[in-house]
Amino acid sequence: MSDALGKRFQILALSGGGYRGLYTAKILADLEDEIGAPIASKFDLIAGTSIGGILALAIAMEIPAKSMVDLFVRHGEDIFRKRFSLKGLLRSPYSAKPLEDLLADDVLFGIRTLGHCQHPVLVPAINYSTGQPQIFKTPHNQAFKRDHQFLLTDIALATSAAPSYFPRHKFNNNQYVDGGLYANAPGLLAVHEAETFFSKTVEEVYLFSIGTMSSKFTADPRRNSAGGTYDWGGISPANTPKRLFGLSISVLESLSDFMLRHRLHNRYLHVDDVLTDERVRAVALDRADAPAREVLLGAASERSKICIGNDACQAFLRHAPETPMFFYGPNARQNVGKDN
Repeated sequence: MSDALGKRFQILALSGGGYRGLYTAKILADLEDEIGAPIASKFDLIAGTSIGGILALAIAMEIPAKSMVDLFVRHGEDIFRKRFSLKGLLRSPYSAKPLEDLLADDVLFGIRTLGHCQHPVLVPAINYSTGQPQIFKTPHNQAFKRDHQFLLTDIALATSAAPSYFPRHKFNNNQYVDGGLYANAPGLLAVHEAETFFSKTVEEVYLFSIGTMSSKFTADPRRNSAGGTYDWGGISPANTPKRLFGLSISVLESLSDFMLRHRLHNRYLHVDDVLTDERVRAVALDRADAPAREVLLGAASERSKICIGNDACQAFLRHAPETPMFFYGPNARQNVGKDN
């Protein structure tokens, strides 16, 4: 992965996956330990969806990834503490309040906005009020005049409002749903961003993506396959949307990986693990107990060790991006000639 004529535009793409994002955070923390600097300092653009979106916003603020690991370890069970919901029929089984309180604390996002990010970032969500995809972006293009005013906490809650797990997040007089429904692995969106809004050729784009040990949802031939609620959710109807959501994000992850390998060839590095039969029982989008932590942290430690010893990974870690250009907000460059 040598730099052609010194040109190289690097993207970091972080997938969604609920509490499995602890795996992603640990790999990021190990990479930061390797370089002795914020991982964002090695990338020209960061993209993240759902829990990956929360991590993307954090590292774009140069919040140490180790702090995010510690947060997930200490508070994961609080975030995924079930509330009365009549098995998910009356309301989502988890409240967004514990996560919101953590994100809004001054040690994390506080009252800072997207415009406070020190590195370009994009975070997908769905605007359920309009039925359209929405991508929140830092003001790295003159056309991006509004998103930088939104609170980081609101964007984080919007991208991670997983259907059947958390309630829709409301702000700016709109309701938002998890961006994983269409871009759980946001690498393709980020490549389009690089070409369209950073004026890069595809040959200049290098993509480093990190998954979340996503489970593959497959049919059980022993079960009813008639397509009814019992087929999809078993005896609990509330499990039906969860399984469909899991199937959707799993397939989207595979599709994105397939297309990026064709489009970018050897300029694409994907870091992830396949869950073994034994480990899959301990890990889930909403499982945050000690066995889940052991699997996620242990797998991430082994994967990061392999990654750091890889020449392709080291090439990513040697990159020195150009100073970001922001047109509006607190980090706007003075020479742009625009109001902050």
